[in-house]
Amino acid sequence: MRANSFNKQILATMAIALLCCFSAKAQNTKDTKEWSIIPSAKIGITWDGSTPKMFGDDVYHVNAGVDAKVSFNKHWSLLAGVEYNYRWGFNKNGSDWFPGDHREGLRHYIRVPVRVEFTHKWFYVNAGFFVERATNTRYDANKTTDFGIGSEVELGGRIRLSENDHLRIGWQTQICVNHNTTKGQPSFGGGFFGAFLTMGYEHRF
Repeated sequence: MRANSFNKQILATMAIALLCCFSAKAQNTKDTKEWSIIPSAKIGITWDGSTPKMFGDDVYHVNAGVDAKVSFNKHWSLLAGVEYNYRWGFNKNGSDWFPGDHREGLRHYIRVPVRVEFTHKWFYVNAGFFVERATNTRYDANKTTDFGIGSEVELGGRIRLSENDHLRIGWQTQICVNHNTTKGQPSFGGGFFGAFLTMGYEHRF
């Protein structure tokens, strides 16, 4: 029941974030009519301490997602979206906390980021926060929930492809605090810090 309730909260947060973007667009039609959609992907490595058995491990992340972007003027905009996050790594201590599987820390996450972006010519920088929750993990069979909240900052460049299309390449850092709870065991507070190479395709409508 708790997991279902949290899933509903995540979906509600996604809906509110996207609604804020489109509401802002509607309220600022006199200043600008620009809004964009940005499919993106990122790959990176983190110093991870999300669970007691992988504290201090190096864990790799791959993300794929999409953002809605609303421009208030030629410099400032708001981005909100949803991402799928896949993680894998190897436990430095060699402990087998996923029996029969050599991939330590395999997890699937759904993440909802909201960011403010500043753009000047080809350069951009954005910063904001995200919430995330593990879904369909091997932990779920043990009645475990894992969710977190974090912040992220990204610097990058936009390569013009056409009047309404840009290729985005950037470098992002993230810090996240996770809360891990397993039935019958003490809860654990951990997190991660990582760096990511990002690539996206921005189309302006």
